[in-house]
Amino acid sequence: MLPAALAWLQTAQECFDDEYGSLTTGLLTSVAMLVVGVERVFHLDEIEDRGFALLSGGYRPPSRHTVGAWRRHIPWQTADAFCRRTSPWEWIRDQEARVSFDEHTVPRWTKKFSIRKGFITTRNKHMRCEKLFYGYDLLSRRYLLMRATPGNVELRDVACPLTRRVLDVGQPKQLRAYFDAGAGKSDANVRTLFDLTTEKPNLDVILRAVRYQHRMRQWKATPREEFVRYEEPGPYVGAPPKEIYVAETRTVLKGEDESQAVRTILGRDLVRGPKKDRWNPLYTSGDEPPYQEIKDFRQRQHHEQAYRIGVYDQFLDAVPCGYDKQSPNPKRPRFPRGPLQMLGWLVALVLNAIMDLADQLPSRFHQAHVRTIRRTFFHRPGDIYLTPEAVIVWLDKFGEQQALQPVLDRFNAAGHRVPWLDNRLLVLSLPTPAARAGP
Repeated sequence: MLPAALAWLQTAQECFDDEYGSLTTGLLTSVAMLVVGVERVFHLDEIEDRGFALLSGGYRPPSRHTVGAWRRHIPWQTADAFCRRTSPWEWIRDQEARVSFDEHTVPRWTKKFSIRKGFITTRNKHMRCEKLFYGYDLLSRRYLLMRATPGNVELRDVACPLTRRVLDVGQPKQLRAYFDAGAGKSDANVRTLFDLTTEKPNLDVILRAVRYQHRMRQWKATPREEFVRYEEPGPYVGAPPKEIYVAETRTVLKGEDESQAVRTILGRDLVRGPKKDRWNPLYTSGDEPPYQEIKDFRQRQHHEQAYRIGVYDQFLDAVPCGYDKQSPNPKRPRFPRGPLQMLGWLVALVLNAIMDLADQLPSRFHQAHVRTIRRTFFHRPGDIYLTPEAVIVWLDKFGEQQALQPVLDRFNAAGHRVPWLDNRLLVLSLPTPAARAGP
């Protein structure tokens, strides 16, 4: 994590005006909190660990007042510049990329400030909230970009701008963009996305169609003989296989004719018992076989899983508010999105860095949750020795240390130095396993 944190700090120093000298402490503490699992800023008052202090840019544990003040006063221009410079476009450059675009809604419980409302699926109602729109690479399982907005902004409002940004800045060889139904709530939204595929020849769009009643009647009228039956594994070992019927048709959007009909993939999951069958229609501009399109679209689940990891392992819902609590009119508060943008993107960067670490570990840790990596490798007791030339971290013996040894060897060979500790060399050490006696 240290090499990534050093790179982010250097980028932040190029983007931010550090008038009060709190940039290093604020940024490093925000990253360290996500790594070790500190949920809120005021929890810093309870931390007395020397190792956390050294991670946070000093010899003593940071103050919540310093870190909180830095977070609250992040300008959105500098936060946006930091996000642009740290986006990992190298994962998709000159590659055949598959990127999912979706939103995460952060509920806000304020009653004093009348901020915009949005629909929260977990509560099935509209309430005050703010939204984070992410682009997620499904092949590498890494976040690519993010945009913070008020709660009344929807996926269809940012779908085209985010897609254009991936194409213009990421420069993939071919891009397959996946969207949930929120990107195509109206036929005009669907047509806008498909017009973009005409403008950009290296773009294919796949989005889940909204199951409006008049469209469902049209799709259910598809002749039975046009459906192809497939079997998939059941939900548990020994369960009967799941049946799915797949067909291809074309849908005429509102105000258009047959020549402009959109290719539509119909997936019908057969549900046994009294429940109705589940229909999963997809609009697509690609030319993959119908069943392959459905299997590819299911990879969006990795994006949804990343949100769950962010909420439960990295406290994504605890990111700072985007509205200004010092606004003179609580009925119309200002929206300086700098803190929301910056901390929401740091959650993504830390997840990417932890996944990079997991890829260097044995295969059983690949794609492990943040909480698993944290519990296994980060929350470890040890001793810290400060010498005039080095910082030596001596970890106590633990069960999975052999899996971590090659990673530490590569880290020590790189010779990383800590700028905020008088440029001392950082050395990480593990105890040598005791030799076994006997066979």
